[in-house]
Amino acid sequence: MNMKSFFLLVICLIVSYCSLAQVDPHFSQYYAYPLWLNPALTGVINGDGRVAINLRSQWQTINNAYKTAGISADIKATDKIAIGINIIDQAAGTAGYNYLAAYSSVSYEITLSGSGYQNILFGFQAGLINRSFDPNSLQLDDQYNSASGFQPNLPSFEKFSINNATVLDANFGVFYLDQDPQHITNAFGGISMAHLNRPHDPFGQFSGSSSIPFKYTFQAGLKINSSEFFTLTPHLIFIQQQNNQIIAAGLNSEYQVSRSNSLILGGMYRVHDASIINAGYVFSNTTIGVSYDFNTSKLNTATSGQGGFELSLVYIFAGKMKGPSRICPRI
Repeated sequence: MNMKSFFLLVICLIVSYCSLAQVDPHFSQYYAYPLWLNPALTGVINGDGRVAINLRSQWQTINNAYKTAGISADIKATDKIAIGINIIDQAAGTAGYNYLAAYSSVSYEITLSGSGYQNILFGFQAGLINRSFDPNSLQLDDQYNSASGFQPNLPSFEKFSINNATVLDANFGVFYLDQDPQHITNAFGGISMAHLNRPHDPFGQFSGSSSIPFKYTFQAGLKINSSEFFTLTPHLIFIQQQNNQIIAAGLNSEYQVSRSNSLILGGMYRVHDASIINAGYVFSNTTIGVSYDFNTSKLNTATSGQGGFELSLVYIFAGKMKGPSRICPRI
């Protein structure tokens, strides 16, 4: 990394830290990792179970930039109740910063119409968040001298009261879903709130904050069944966590190549951050998706416009569905 890139990265980290704008990990293909998006989406599948994996590598031109991986699994326990688990891990920096979270989730479905296709789901998650860094990997000013540069054997005279912390966490969400196959347009949308219990934040005490701030997520979209073989899905997402916001809108298209195979193409714009292109392919019970972020923020001086590459894999365990097949937007 050249000096210009280094200073830009440091400035971004300092601004984020001082403004208390803590942000949880996020994915561009947020719709492919639903249990991290909203616990009410547990069990929202056309099948009996699901396994989802997301991998993200951010800011390709910056060394040791964010690497994020997530895996989730959920099943329908009954017609109304679904349960799931969700694990996400994020690493960044030469000092070994790591964010690891693991949750269990449960959702309950309420039917709003006699047909059974209009539903509201309520979801709850509980789990642990662990954050850590390696103080021995830091390069501090007392370890530099003008003659020989950085000397790792020199004492830093810095003492860290904590470098590893685990806290309990809880999240809640509500989601509406129209799954009627007779409708040309199927609407869906929901809202969730993370860190309900305001878990203690040992790392935040240095900036005056003692709790992990609430995170609010709103997501909505329409699945437009243009024809028997072609659908369009405009979608949007809004995330607020203290001083930080994510505002994004996009459009996915899906063309059914055969009975069990289809091609997905789309794009999204995340305001003041990135333009995103994505593609996917559905075969049998498996969906593979890829996306790429083109950075449009002020950090693009360091990234040369290059953002993040992301891969998603979703597998559905199909069982015997009761009644006519439902419309399940790829949310």
